[in-house]
Amino acid sequence: MQHIKLGKTDQLVSPIAYGAMSLVVDRRAEGKAAVARAYELGVNFYDVADVYGAPRGVSEEILGDALREASIPREDVFIASKCGIVFQGMVEAYEFKAYDLSARYIKESCEKSLKRLGMEYIDLYQPHRIDYLTHPEETARALDDLKAEGKIRHVGVSNFAPDEIRAISAYTRVESLQTQFSMLHLEPLETGLMATCQEKKMGILCWSPLHKAVLTGRSTSSHSDWRAQREDGVVAQLRPFAERYGVTLGQLALAWLMHLPGGVIPLVGTANPDHIAEAVAAADIQIERDDWYEMMVIARGRPMPWGQTPYAYLKER
Repeated sequence: MQHIKLGKTDQLVSPIAYGAMSLVVDRRAEGKAAVARAYELGVNFYDVADVYGAPRGVSEEILGDALREASIPREDVFIASKCGIVFQGMVEAYEFKAYDLSARYIKESCEKSLKRLGMEYIDLYQPHRIDYLTHPEETARALDDLKAEGKIRHVGVSNFAPDEIRAISAYTRVESLQTQFSMLHLEPLETGLMATCQEKKMGILCWSPLHKAVLTGRSTSSHSDWRAQREDGVVAQLRPFAERYGVTLGQLALAWLMHLPGGVIPLVGTANPDHIAEAVAAADIQIERDDWYEMMVIARGRPMPWGQTPYAYLKER
């Protein structure tokens, strides 16, 4: 598995990252084993957030403990975390969220994440979602202050739109975007997100690259409407490609993403060491250009000629 550079940095990271949202109290031992197994297989990129786990932040604690217990040197791994989501209680059975990317909140959040991780610095620090009440210049200044203090090394963003990326990029260097991206979620290709990242020489980190395991064929859709029919149809049409290449459906879906130029890195979140090994093997799969585009048409649900409306603009918003 050949490592790649993230953004414009000189940092070499694995082409697949471990998504630490799966590190929870009830599966602490399994999660720690998965972290160690990922490192054994060549994964050096671990992504977490200050709101992952219950209680919130426990995923950072488990990740830090797992690396130390496995005697993995801090300098051998690339740690990413996120901040900015504020949970404010329940409203009519829904958990109400707000966002805060003010300088004060970012700096306080970073200190708390460092304490939970048991580390002196975070390699990639990412505002988790856009905060409409904070000017991007203030957010950028706080991130640059943290860099100057040695508490973070690089800046990324998570779930930002193209214009939001451009706005914060006017004030600080941004190395990556983390966004939902899979063969069942093509918006980064169809809304200009990927093009913006290529323009800015940013890497793309894909969360839910297997669409909640639907693209592995081992899980069924959580929907009961047209979306379930679409997902089932895409998986059925991908099976012949997986059989032809001699790989699993999940490996095919990950390899399809990694064929995109510019550093597209799937985040694989699991507490199962076997699933980690399966995902890592996807980095060495070569998909022929014609097959890649045929799978794009399958995933898109419409042909590719100019003038055809992308699927993203047809579905319910």
